[in-house]
Amino acid sequence: MKKLTSEETKRASELHKEAVIVDSLNASVMSDEYFRKLQKGGVTATNYTIAMMHNMSETVKRILDMQDMIATENNTVVLGTTAEDIVKAKREGKTAILLGFQNIQPLENDLRLLKLYHFLGVRIIQLSYHFRNAAADGGGERIDSGLSLFGISLIDEMNRLGMVVDLAHVGRQSVLEAVETSEDPVIASHSNPRALVDAFQNKTDEEIKAMAENGGVIGVTAFPRLLGKDPDKISLDNLLDCIDYVVELVGADHVGIGLDFAEGWAEYPPSRMSLMKIDGRIYIYPREIDTVTKFPNITVGLIGRGYSDAETKKILGENFLRVFEKVFGK
Repeated sequence: MKKLTSEETKRASELHKEAVIVDSLNASVMSDEYFRKLQKGGVTATNYTIAMMHNMSETVKRILDMQDMIATENNTVVLGTTAEDIVKAKREGKTAILLGFQNIQPLENDLRLLKLYHFLGVRIIQLSYHFRNAAADGGGERIDSGLSLFGISLIDEMNRLGMVVDLAHVGRQSVLEAVETSEDPVIASHSNPRALVDAFQNKTDEEIKAMAENGGVIGVTAFPRLLGKDPDKISLDNLLDCIDYVVELVGADHVGIGLDFAEGWAEYPPSRMSLMKIDGRIYIYPREIDTVTKFPNITVGLIGRGYSDAETKKILGENFLRVFEKVFGK
């Protein structure tokens, strides 16, 4: 990462304080301590994975637990259900917690439950996670057959209610059909360009262009296997390369940040906060961005890459805020 001059360093620090900063995916273990870490990192809003493979009962209880936690810690966090909640959180020095699903298991194949989850505060739903479900094929499936009729109806109902369609883990054909189906902008909350790293969760140029043409945003991610094949060699520069690539492909209005941290899932050695074991693998995040408190390093990196103040603010959060305003309202 380029070393900044003292003037550039000051500019980066001021920009980070001024900007609305959105982390479009965080699956960490939430606690009062972690809420303070979000604040230290300057995060204005984060899409927290409240459910993934959970049934309705488990999901509702998890949502109620999170609501209770937010109520207890209301000096640091708020529940985010509108774009204004995010703007207000910035103004008050708090973090808005947006509730999201990374799969549709909580729906139990019943679209009526969307109304319940919307009432409880859920605003973002990923159509599938790696593999095939009732709505769509995941990026890790053997065959990508696109959306089901249920998936089309799901998107229609999400549009009606004001819920963001997330395509991060979704297969290519399903992504393209979801973009065509949705009247609202869609997002990939945590994906990188497949042209740079050939991982199934990463998005092809065709997918990125389609989402951008629909007004959507790609959240570039720090998740190690999506940044490079050798975890010992990846760095913040790899993440910045992903930002550069998307900006060059579709412009600065269609890229954001979705770090995909899962802090607290494992014991962290004191010397390596980034070591964790997920799905039987060891993943090592880049040292410069291995915890949410290091979010300011991204701002430093963007300034070092020559982005203007306006472009930097868009990438840090304004692009996602625009989508949220359009989909679930001001």
